[in-house]
Amino acid sequence: MATLDDQLQAEIATLKARVATLENTLSEVSRERDELRGAVIQMPALFAILRGKEHVISFANPPWKDAILGPGGREVTGKTIREALPEISGQGFYELLDQVFETGETYAGRFIPADLDRSGTGELERRYHNFHYIAHRGVDGEIRGIVVHSHDVTSEFLARQEVQELNAKLSTFFALAENATDGITLTTDDKITYANPAFRRMVDEACLGKSHTDLITEESRVALREAAETSSAGEAWQVMLTYRRPDGSTFPGQLSSFAIQDEQGEIRAVGSILRDQRRSEQERAALREEVILAQERAIRELSSPLIPLAQGLVLMPLLGTIDASRANQIMETLLAGIAAQRAQIAILDVTGVKNVDTAVANALIRTAQAANLLGTEVVLTGIGPDVARILVELGANLGSVKTRGTLQSAIAYALGTRTPSSA
Repeated sequence: MATLDDQLQAEIATLKARVATLENTLSEVSRERDELRGAVIQMPALFAILRGKEHVISFANPPWKDAILGPGGREVTGKTIREALPEISGQGFYELLDQVFETGETYAGRFIPADLDRSGTGELERRYHNFHYIAHRGVDGEIRGIVVHSHDVTSEFLARQEVQELNAKLSTFFALAENATDGITLTTDDKITYANPAFRRMVDEACLGKSHTDLITEESRVALREAAETSSAGEAWQVMLTYRRPDGSTFPGQLSSFAIQDEQGEIRAVGSILRDQRRSEQERAALREEVILAQERAIRELSSPLIPLAQGLVLMPLLGTIDASRANQIMETLLAGIAAQRAQIAILDVTGVKNVDTAVANALIRTAQAANLLGTEVVLTGIGPDVARILVELGANLGSVKTRGTLQSAIAYALGTRTPSSA
């Protein structure tokens, strides 16, 4: 029968075995904890643990400290997130942390901007992060804090932004090239790798893969080679060439070319702009004609103005030479002005008219008669000896048209007064 001492010895042995087991387990847990802590510390991702609803920083690995606080940043362990990072107030991060702690729902953000005081001088630096806020629960399921896992993606964000800007520029330039009226090509290793619609219509729809020398006459090949050889490196050059289409027809074109260099200054392609010289001449001729017509219209308007003098009274002083076209314009201007001003009397002052002939006299008579049909009385003034002689030779019947020697007497008559000389 076992004695009391034997029982005690057995219980002690059992306890020792249990202690040894617990020590082994504790040692294994400590080892695993240290390995996990070491892995977290060494991992390139940003990792931090915030404890309690005040979000006290209980752990932050070096990458987190370096990315958030800057190299050699301030010590923040044991501080709340609001104490450690006061500069992020108003940027929405405090509110997100509060929300995750209250709801337990994970929050994931992509390319989120954060303005951080990484230098410790108060000057904010914008950084971009992809991150997760994950509720940290105890064995009982209660939320005890938040695990922060993030990546600094500032370089990636800026690179993507630069690519987007470049794509926007490329889209703009591509649209310009595709809709340009001049031909545009890109040549690599002496072969056309891009040609806009204008160039294909102008020269050859099947021009891709060909050289410019394949599309021009023999004489133009010599000119093209000489222009390319004599141009300075990196400078644009121009040359007049004769292009030959697949149907055998030709046209003169001005080719402007320039080198496209890479970052090392090596030429990787040649850009060219082709202008059809015949079309350019036609455009210049059309522009000259348009300018001439505009000038003629301006001169006619200036030389045949209609001036309202008083209610129901208008004056048209005529200057320069009157031809058939201008006579019609004078009549149109006068009749339109009479209607617009409801004029009862219109004064035509011919003092400044040069080269009076039969055509001019007839034009004046027709204009006066047309005004009479609208119920407007016409007064001619400034009639010199030449005009009077021609009117007599024509046997012109001026009818109700009044004549006055000077503009002053004509205005006085129209206003119902008399000058001393005409009294």
